[in-house]
Amino acid sequence: MNPPPPLPTPASTFVTVMAWISLALGALGVASGALQAVMLVLMPPGELMRGQFAAGGMALPPAMLQVFDHLGLLNLLSLLFSAAFTAASWGLLKRREWGRLGFIACLVLGAIFGFAMMFWMMQLMAWMGTQAGADLAASDPLFQSMQSAMKIMMVVAAALVAVIHGVIIWKLCTPAIRAEFSR
Repeated sequence: MNPPPPLPTPASTFVTVMAWISLALGALGVASGALQAVMLVLMPPGELMRGQFAAGGMALPPAMLQVFDHLGLLNLLSLLFSAAFTAASWGLLKRREWGRLGFIACLVLGAIFGFAMMFWMMQLMAWMGTQAGADLAASDPLFQSMQSAMKIMMVVAAALVAVIHGVIIWKLCTPAIRAEFSR
């Protein structure tokens, strides 16, 4: 006599809620990226923005000029990431192993991106400080305090996102959750 087949592992609420929220966010990201792509085709903002800043006599940091020059590519990368995140969220909802692993990869990339943006913004702030002149930072304690507070908030925000993503990854790697997923 053959033993009875193992009972299916009950679906955890954590995975289901995480998947539905992520599906909604991913779909919104895809829709937003598609809308932005249409806007980039109809009204290329890179040259418009450069012209506006030049007309105002304001110099732009090299990093910002790079962003303006590559808005289409950045939008495409964002759209592709949103599509991959949506697919991984669907796989997570359907309890597929590829969905769990893809979702974890998206969380890791999201945390790395958060730190990369933090460093980019700090470089931008440093450039702005040099453009304002050393006298402003040295003579205006309010400016110095605001700049310090913004740096602290960026570090805290990037670290908080990384910790939250780490906790979610840890939870998705527990034996009880892994048992829900089929290969």
